[in-house]
Amino acid sequence: MVLEFLRPAGGVLAEAVTVLAMHLFRRGPLPVETPPDVLAGIKAGILICTSPRSGSNYLAELMAGAGLGKPLEWFGGRRVLELPNYPRDPRAQVLRALKDGRTPSGIYAVKIFASQFSQVSKTVDLPASLPALRYVRLTRRDLLGQAISWTRARQTGRFRSTEKGQNSPRYDGPAIAESLKKIGLENLAWDVWLAKNGLPFLPLTYEEVLANPQTCLEKIAHLAGTHITFGPASALNSSLEVQRDTINMEWRERFLSQYSALSKFQTISHRIRGLL
Repeated sequence: MVLEFLRPAGGVLAEAVTVLAMHLFRRGPLPVETPPDVLAGIKAGILICTSPRSGSNYLAELMAGAGLGKPLEWFGGRRVLELPNYPRDPRAQVLRALKDGRTPSGIYAVKIFASQFSQVSKTVDLPASLPALRYVRLTRRDLLGQAISWTRARQTGRFRSTEKGQNSPRYDGPAIAESLKKIGLENLAWDVWLAKNGLPFLPLTYEEVLANPQTCLEKIAHLAGTHITFGPASALNSSLEVQRDTINMEWRERFLSQYSALSKFQTISHRIRGLL
């Protein structure tokens, strides 16, 4: 009705005014309404806010084994997008995450990168769509190691130790530098978004999870308002193995010899749209 009132009687001006009116009165992203039968089975949700090659796959397997949800990349991850009949519509993906990302404990989990969050947020109010949500902020202390790992994974197509590489890795200094910058932007985007919204979160690092997985899982369980018990014979098993080897160390040495410059300091002017 508003658009009809503003629409002049034809011509280029009419179209220009219509476009302007549509922009002014366009509604922002809306939350997805959870069906009552799905909502009834949910106790808590966990959103793992992270970046590529942060050890999130390893943590995801541990969480699934402990009944703390199945935190896959339900919004843009290539593995779920390759599933038969997996929806491309983010609104339908929300419902899949609530159903397929849930364990019998009633806890569902999602892991998501800042770039994925930014893309989904164009059409869906994601935090409002995920009920009883808690936040885990997963980072990796060794940022250069993370950038090297990401560069290598993209070259070879081997993102998990259980996958076969498609190509041989080759040193690429500019690609590592670009990966390092993108990881920094991902981390900055999450930190600013969490801070400006006053959201409490559980901070974890890849190094902590690797060194003491049981303690980290207990912290996540406490965050979700539940409790898990580990008996004397409990084993925290994962099908994944650490992938870094002498190649990663060689790349680190080459990169530092090529790019290290203590006298230079460069500010980053780029941003991830929708988050900063």
